[in-house]
Amino acid sequence: MRPHSSLFTRFLFLLIGLGIGFLALTWHLYHSTENIFYGELQSELRGDVEWLSQLTISDSSLLHFPRSDSLAKTVSQFKGYRITIIGADGKLLGDSHVPAESLAFTENHSTRPEIIAARSGGFGTARRFSRTVGVEMLYVAKALPNGVVVRIAAGSATLEHFRHAALRTSLLALLLFLLAASAIAFWISRNVSRPLLHLRDKARDVSKPLRWDAPFREADILNQAFLEYAQAVGTLSSGLQQERDRLRAVLDRLEEAVLLLDGKGIIRAVNSSALQLIPLKNNSTSLEGKSFSEVVAHEKLLQWISDTNPKRLPVLQLDKGPENPLDLLCHLRLLQPENPNGESLLTVMDVTRFRNLDRAKTDFVANASHELKTPLSSILGYTEALFDGAMENPKTLEHFLRKIHDNALRLQNLIKDLLSLSQLENQDGPAVTETLPVNRFAVAAWNQHRVEAEKNGIRFENRVPENLTWNMEPRDMDLLLGNLIGNAIRYNKPGGKVQVEWDEETRSLGVRDTGHGIMAEMLPHIFERFYRGDPARARGDGTGLGLAIVKHAVQRYGIQISAESTVGEGSRFRLEIPEERIGLLA
Repeated sequence: MRPHSSLFTRFLFLLIGLGIGFLALTWHLYHSTENIFYGELQSELRGDVEWLSQLTISDSSLLHFPRSDSLAKTVSQFKGYRITIIGADGKLLGDSHVPAESLAFTENHSTRPEIIAARSGGFGTARRFSRTVGVEMLYVAKALPNGVVVRIAAGSATLEHFRHAALRTSLLALLLFLLAASAIAFWISRNVSRPLLHLRDKARDVSKPLRWDAPFREADILNQAFLEYAQAVGTLSSGLQQERDRLRAVLDRLEEAVLLLDGKGIIRAVNSSALQLIPLKNNSTSLEGKSFSEVVAHEKLLQWISDTNPKRLPVLQLDKGPENPLDLLCHLRLLQPENPNGESLLTVMDVTRFRNLDRAKTDFVANASHELKTPLSSILGYTEALFDGAMENPKTLEHFLRKIHDNALRLQNLIKDLLSLSQLENQDGPAVTETLPVNRFAVAAWNQHRVEAEKNGIRFENRVPENLTWNMEPRDMDLLLGNLIGNAIRYNKPGGKVQVEWDEETRSLGVRDTGHGIMAEMLPHIFERFYRGDPARARGDGTGLGLAIVKHAVQRYGIQISAESTVGEGSRFRLEIPEERIGLLA
């Protein structure tokens, strides 16, 4: 009995030692897994907060309430994390977990450790209990150049689930050891050691189900625990993959080009917009893994990217030209500012429309200033002449006053047209339309210019059916027909004719004149503001805005306008009316 008792005791002590070692290993693995989990979660949150920071930097309006609050709540629904945007004064500009009406009453966040760290070093992290949501949270924050801080926080529910599963598995394993040791040491030594060794070998491949082939109920429990653990790991891996796929889908749907470059200029990630915006060599369709300098064809962009000067501007404007057909705005940011040789994020935005609007605004101001200056100069000149003694001569006085009056009318017409054009460009909402008789509005437009027409012997033919109606706003109908008929009179020949006609087959209205006509190369530009390139039109007393007003007036209603002209014979403007806007009076 003594040898057997000694063997049992030694085996029991061995199992106790193994149990203690198993507890220590479990404790170590628990803390190691916890650190790895938080490290990976922090890395993911850091990437998300960097992406969100870049998004707000590209559009500064997202840092102003209520857009900031809407952004926080929208991103939170997409990512599942808590999103907070903190102003430079520490007050909340937006929070996914705080109602918008309560933002102003939340306490100041300037003293939060992650906020302090972000403002001192760019990024800040903290792991603490949140009084707002009532759970332990991991916070990652980044400070923007203007003092605003973007923060993302995630709970530790996944880690807690793993912690309980690991502890439960450990306790079950220890209980199995103790029960087996107290029942029969020898039998356990033969029937447990080998399955454990086999289980150890199989555990190296977590992709396969773990099975402990031993005749114990506890072994089935342990198998189930391992199976749950493997499923949890698989679910977590699948979730991370789905998040990556979702993020990739979001990037591919951005209109801006996004490229991730490593320290050697190799493209590590790229979205689909980059293929359309960035000038590429040989129409490249695959960029990942290639050197930026090998695939990009724009010399100025290459020089800017390769510039290692720390004072290099982070923004580059590329004007459209032979190398690129678009105006582009490029931003380059280091993902880790403390590592100048690390990865960089390059974004390229198409700003062609904005640059065209800016150019159009500049041209408009210059043209408007010129058009206003001419009559003002005439009024000032005639007025000074009157003060210098011209009032003594009745004939000169009448002539000068007539000139002043004509130029004042010209100013009045110009200002009226400018106001009309501004109203058309800035009108919001759908048109408040009415059923309008086209024939009567054409007659009214003719009557507005009748005096001028009769003075030059110009005749008017109205071939529009009296029962024809259009569904429009009265003001837009006045502007449309008034400017077309007014131009037909103004640029007509003495004794000429203006004809308004309706073509039932093509559903179009035509306004003809028998004037000097418009040269073919001028036709594409006649609807531009202040355009009067034709010498005959340049000498006219119009404002140069009439056809621009017509163009903006028809856009609201889906009407297509076109012009055709023969020099020396006249011009014809044609309006194609959508079927749903045409009617007939009973």
